Amino acid sequence: MRKTRRTAKVGETIRDALVEVFRHDVHEPQLGLSSFTDVEVSPDLHFARVHVSGLEEDETRELVDKLQEARGRVRHALGRRIHLRYTPELDFRYDETAMRALRVESLLREVMPPSSAAPEAPAQDEEPKDE
Repeated sequence: MRKTRRTAKVGETIRDALVEVFRHDVHEPQLGLSSFTDVEVSPDLHFARVHVSGLEEDETRELVDKLQEARGRVRHALGRRIHLRYTPELDFRYDETAMRALRVESLLREVMPPSSAAPEAPAQDEEPKDE
């Protein structure tokens, strides 16, 4: 979905409202360690793709499936919290950006030896050695 200033602002509004919806209206205990990372809104504001991220990939994917099943209820609760002419259809997606970043970080740790740190500087009270 193309992102404009308007769709970005509506996306932020929807993301903030979704947090409130799940905090007060829809009780989903699995949502505890997950977060809504981004909301992409279509140019006509009729559709919104909600990206969900979490610490455990399997649990987060299960949560996304549950959210997909409950999206009608969530949309209804969202409509009472946001002030738009039309409440967008919601599409929940698993956001694997965090998991991908952790994987890249672990690969970098494997490749870079721990001794690749900066060379030790001589102590303040020691004289540099001439060779």
